This record gives sequence, structure tokens and C-alpha cells, in this order.
Amino acid sequence: MSGNVWEWCEDLYSSGGSNRVVRGGSWVINAAFCRVPNRFGYSPDYRYGILSFRLSRTY
Repeated sequence: MSGNVWEWCEDLYSSGGSNRVVRGGSWVINAAFCRVPNRFGYSPDYRYGILSFRLSRTY
């Protein structure tokens, strides 16, 4: 999945702030940014075509 989109996470980017973490990376930015440890913080209402989220399901 890495390299497709930046993934929204539930984590706060910094304590006391409201920005949420995005992790991963995408092909839009160079290969150095296509790593899971990369993280940035954006406002929860920020929209951009390379930001998404991953669905999970339990059985």
C-alpha cells in the first residue's frame, strides 16, 4: 500500500493541537517520501487528491 497515497491517522500531530497525522507517502513526491515513518500534520478538513484512509475489517 505504501506509495499510493498519504494515509490519514487518528493520532494528533502534536499534543494540544488539532492537526491529524498523515503517514506514508505517494508517487507525487519523490521516492524519499514514500516511507511509512514519514509523517506530517494537517487540519482534519484539509482536502487533497493524494490523501486518503485505509479501511480495516475484523472477523
